[in-house]
Amino acid sequence: MNIKNKLMASRLIKLSIASLFGLMLSACGDTDSKKMPEEVATDFINAIYNSKDIKTIKFNSSDKVQDLIKHYRSVKMIQRHVMDLSLDSANVEINDVGGDFFRKSKKDTKIEVHIRGKFDGGFKADDRILTMTWQDKRWKVKKISK
Repeated sequence: MNIKNKLMASRLIKLSIASLFGLMLSACGDTDSKKMPEEVATDFINAIYNSKDIKTIKFNSSDKVQDLIKHYRSVKMIQRHVMDLSLDSANVEINDVGGDFFRKSKKDTKIEVHIRGKFDGGFKADDRILTMTWQDKRWKVKKISK
């Protein structure tokens, strides 16, 4: 075997190893795509009231809700206008999950969320229903209602 053939064989081996490594990484999958709708709903509410993280709120929002988030820009405004519930911090509890029990269907699912928290030294409690939709290979918040 001459030098040129050895270099080509070496490159082919390196390319094969890199391709195999990339395939193994993609096989691991995105953990966010494996989250159940109630987990995404909890992450969404916690991002609004506890971590106050706009990126997480947007990440867990459908295109329509993302437009609202972009419009209101700040967490306080999102609490006031999107959630219609202002709190300093909150405890989130999932009460009811509608739809397919085993989550095999990708149809819209309604999640009933109990939100309890403090605001201006007092205590507030309210419930919201989040409609979850399957978008971009993961669950996202499509609609928020009382």
